[in-house]
Amino acid sequence: MKQVLVIKNERSLAKKIVSGLKQEGYFILTLHNENKGLNIVYEQDWDIIVLDWDSLSISGPEICRQIRAVKTTPIIIVTDNVSSKDCIAGLQAGADDYIRKPFVKEELVARIKVILRRGDVIQTNETDFYRFKDLFVDASCNIVAKGGENLPLTKREYDLLVFLIKNKNKNKILSREVLLNQVWGYDLAVNPNVVDLYIGYLRKKLKCEKKDRYIQTIHGRGYSMIE
Repeated sequence: MKQVLVIKNERSLAKKIVSGLKQEGYFILTLHNENKGLNIVYEQDWDIIVLDWDSLSISGPEICRQIRAVKTTPIIIVTDNVSSKDCIAGLQAGADDYIRKPFVKEELVARIKVILRRGDVIQTNETDFYRFKDLFVDASCNIVAKGGENLPLTKREYDLLVFLIKNKNKNKILSREVLLNQVWGYDLAVNPNVVDLYIGYLRKKLKCEKKDRYIQTIHGRGYSMIE
């Protein structure tokens, strides 16, 4: 049984979220009104957090930042805001995915399952260590360090970097479509430009003096990490 925490405002009943997850039969669902504070996030381990961030007293991105400061729990944003700028702000603050209202409950369930499945694979299969130049990855506890300093990566940034590093010795050029399929994990109408966005996030956090020091851009084809 997977523990799902749904954070919402006091007036939201979150009917579609509740009905979609309860029908699956293997989610333990906890609804929490945001005005009661966020201590519930830290009091136990959750498998995933669904953040219905419309009309909250604290901005959605700020809640993501507060959670991400102490937890690596995956976060899915649910919002009726049609602004891509705000959704991107949520991703930058540490969210792993977002879904806009109105949505069919099956889509939300599918996105949750994909994120949980990827987490299970990491927990059960990845116990190795990876090195690339001055980067060190401990996949057993999802830590990335540069020169001995831990880097504050989101789960999506971590997954993307690890996938790139795993393929570094194969001299592969990884297309945006391959990265979307392997890192994002679902074949929905996702803009391939989100890959470029996250490559930019990684480069910023890796503090690249030269753009291609770690991740090389192969124009028109994709990305690669070649030693």
